[in-house]
Amino acid sequence: MENFLQNLLFQDCNVTHIAISTQKHPFDKMDYPKAILQRIKCSSVEIDTRIKPINALFSLFKKSSYHIDRFYSPALIQKIKELLHQQSFDCIILDSLYSTAHLPEIKSLFRGNIFIRTHNVESEIWRDLAQNEKNSIKKLILGKLAKDLKLYEIKTLNKADGIISISKDDVSIFERIGVSTKKCVVSVSIPTNNVVNNYEANDLFHIGAMNWKPNKEATDRLINLFPNISNQTNSKLHLAGSHFPENMKVSGEITIHGFVENIFEFAIECGILITPIISGSGVRIKILEMMSAGIPVITTEKGAAGIEYQSKDCLIIADTDQQIVSESILLIKNKERRMEIGKNSRSYIQNNHSIEKISQQLIEFIR
Repeated sequence: MENFLQNLLFQDCNVTHIAISTQKHPFDKMDYPKAILQRIKCSSVEIDTRIKPINALFSLFKKSSYHIDRFYSPALIQKIKELLHQQSFDCIILDSLYSTAHLPEIKSLFRGNIFIRTHNVESEIWRDLAQNEKNSIKKLILGKLAKDLKLYEIKTLNKADGIISISKDDVSIFERIGVSTKKCVVSVSIPTNNVVNNYEANDLFHIGAMNWKPNKEATDRLINLFPNISNQTNSKLHLAGSHFPENMKVSGEITIHGFVENIFEFAIECGILITPIISGSGVRIKILEMMSAGIPVITTEKGAAGIEYQSKDCLIIADTDQQIVSESILLIKNKERRMEIGKNSRSYIQNNHSIEKISQQLIEFIR
């Protein structure tokens, strides 16, 4: 969202930003970067989005999506109504599918264009989680939630004036499932990173908050696979990110760092990003950030979604357990290959993710 605001401001847009403040992500005005805060009008509405077991249970027998229902707030509609009375706007952008809980009422209040910016295909994430779930009861519940979310996604996206998607892969999925609304791919702008990587480090690392299930799945997979890698190399595995369980047990070759202040310094000290994602959609921002610093990346096809890597040789794809192990060992042992992948990845970001290019695509679509 910060990145999206930067793109709008780069094109000199006059932006009013309303944030949803939740228990998981409480609003704090001072969390905005100063360069953004000085140029926008921002406020928030608090919404209790916590999952309530009874409501979740009843949702299994309803046609609406419980994921979306949790985000509805009459207070947010009232704030939007007040803003529309105070000034005129060229368009309204609903950032992520979850803010579309308010779309019908906003359409009744506003005659201009309403765009939905999709971070990913939400129903795909929950479908993957359902497929990967081993517990039969949880699998059934996740499957129902994914189905409800897909029906909502199709119905709602078709009511918007335009969809601002983060990747071509997501656009293809939207078209396949029956979303006919005009779409535009506006990826993430990534600033050129001037950090110097000498490619001496050959440890593996993973970065991701453990309160997001796709990250937890990838981390658990890495922990299970790493002994097969460490047995043939002198490499170590470093795990970084917030919300790691305090009692999480790992072997001596694996270090849990928790939240790190400077991810680029951490990445260069470790060496190789490995992120074996098995669920989700959209674009992995951390992968793009690491590529901007010339960090070699090993990930899955799903992890590389939105990155046109096929002819660029800018990252390594490894989907099966055997591929992950073998590709990791090869990269750990080959400094020249690390340098080649790293330099190609930095060039890819410079050519495809500049703020000049991305923000221009965005503003042309809105106009």
